[in-house]
Amino acid sequence: MRTPAAIAQRAATILGGNWAAERGHYGVNGRLTAPETGTFTLHVDDHGHLVLEAALDRFGEFGEFTFFGEIARFPEPPAEERAEDVARGVAKAIRQHLANAEDEGESSVCRELNLEAHFSAADYSDPEMPCHPNVTIAGATGFFYIDEAGVLRVSVHLDGLTEIGIRLWGEDSVPMQITLDGGVVFASTGRWVIQFQHPDDGGDDGLWEYSIPADEAPTEAAARAVAQTRFEADIKSHSNTSAWDGTTIRSVRFTADQPKT
Repeated sequence: MRTPAAIAQRAATILGGNWAAERGHYGVNGRLTAPETGTFTLHVDDHGHLVLEAALDRFGEFGEFTFFGEIARFPEPPAEERAEDVARGVAKAIRQHLANAEDEGESSVCRELNLEAHFSAADYSDPEMPCHPNVTIAGATGFFYIDEAGVLRVSVHLDGLTEIGIRLWGEDSVPMQITLDGGVVFASTGRWVIQFQHPDDGGDDGLWEYSIPADEAPTEAAARAVAQTRFEADIKSHSNTSAWDGTTIRSVRFTADQPKT
């Protein structure tokens, strides 16, 4: 079994940047800190659960005071082979807590990142390494330019995300939505809602609807294919399968995830 202090140390490594971990006596608790982000602690409670708590500042009768509030717990004691997974869970919970706290402030981190966006025009001073027009936000860069064949090219590079970006989204999951003339052509969050219409247009009784998460089908074509497969499988379970011959997709719409409140 790994101690809470050891889990805290591994979580600090995953969070990266200026995150650091301190070890309590005998390793029975761990403390994670980073400049301007607050303090988090890990300990095992009376039920054997690994508990993650955040330092919260409040004002009371005698002025400001600090207490630790639980933000996540892990029911099973982390065995040696599960230590890495638990540490990643701790890091993810901290990122989410910080993102929520910043969104509740007067100036959210999203607005700050947009205001700090860096725009660069084309630079062809070096013929061997031309730089196309681009914008960089939180370390992610998008290029938008006309190539030598006269084709409008759009290219997005996510490998340069800054620590702020990593803290918000994690290292491997940057939510993205790409639209073309108002229509969504790619999405990693949200869902596609697809309706099938009976060939005789029987009103609401002749409709089949499927909700396909974007992480299962990032494009409309992929969502249509998933919905078609599910429809064909579902209709086979009905005694009047042939009555649905000629059924077509009536509508496809995309629904974005609701912002955090």
